[in-house]
Amino acid sequence: MGELPERSCLALEDDEIDKLFLAALENSSQDTDEVREVFSTLIKTTLRYRDQMLEHKGVVVTVEDVRTALKWLVPCLATGQVPKTDDKLRLDLLKIWVDELKRLGKPHVYLT
Repeated sequence: MGELPERSCLALEDDEIDKLFLAALENSSQDTDEVREVFSTLIKTTLRYRDQMLEHKGVVVTVEDVRTALKWLVPCLATGQVPKTDDKLRLDLLKIWVDELKRLGKPHVYLT
């Protein structure tokens, strides 16, 4: 496994993840129960990933990691393409989100 790129050391706290996703929801033109369910799923998945990375690899998932993955999410769902990046942590988070949303049958929420 290759080295992870240098990242900000601002650890992702539970309340910070809520703030990130609530801010994204406020900017969404679709504030519906279904969209809120999607964001709830993303929050739970992110917290689980954060805890697993810290416990099993000693890697801290940062606020910036989640912000970056959030920026990639809608384009990824719309095109089916993941960004070209060497940042495995952020890319893995994105893939986990997409897999979880597909499992729940929810990606259509983002497609127009």
